[in-house]
Amino acid sequence: MKKIMMVLGVSVFTFGLNAPVMAEDHGHAHEDAQESTEHYQGDKIESAAQGLEVLKTKVAAIADILKKEGELEFLDLEEIHELSYSLENGIDFIVSEKAATEAQTDAVDEAVQAIHYASENGEEAKTREWFEKLQTAVNALELSEAQNEVVADVAPVKKDFYEIIIKDHKFSPEEIIVPAGEKVKLIVKNEDPTPEEFESHDMNREKIIGGGRKATIFVGPLKPGKYHFFGEFNMDTANGYVIAK
Repeated sequence: MKKIMMVLGVSVFTFGLNAPVMAEDHGHAHEDAQESTEHYQGDKIESAAQGLEVLKTKVAAIADILKKEGELEFLDLEEIHELSYSLENGIDFIVSEKAATEAQTDAVDEAVQAIHYASENGEEAKTREWFEKLQTAVNALELSEAQNEVVADVAPVKKDFYEIIIKDHKFSPEEIIVPAGEKVKLIVKNEDPTPEEFESHDMNREKIIGGGRKATIFVGPLKPGKYHFFGEFNMDTANGYVIAK
């Protein structure tokens, strides 16, 4: 009897030593997987045309993964999840530029979000279901003619400052052509009674402008290109561009 108890005691003691190590290893594996997921950035998008191309390329990549026979493995769904970050970047840029109709972008956006969460949670059936919808939506997505047109060959006029008016939660003018390679002074007047925040990720600027007030914002020197700015408090209506030529 004592011999049996000793054997049991050794077994319990051994399990007691090993159990925390096993739990700790599992925890590290989970943290490593979570850290990997959090570090996905996706492709950087700099134009609506590039956004559309990224959507098509990543959809094709996911289609190849889904062609595999049998059930998908964890790494397959993880790869789809990683690709979904680029899909999100692509459609988000197209939406921000209002480069396609709302109905078209909504269809793509909904499918992208559904695939993002389904693949993250290991839900293969939902991933496949929403991928079919995503393929259809991306194939139907067309950029507006305005996004495909080349900016008119208008020579920039050098001024001491360029005035932008905020009225009814919109910018006027919505496009300003400035000389490339020179520092530019913008005077933004807010004629609305409510405050607005002038913000531009492209030009690294943000400034809150109270109702009935104005602000001076310096930008540049800018390389030739099109730089987006928007009203943080009214993003649906307040959008504009500084075009450096």
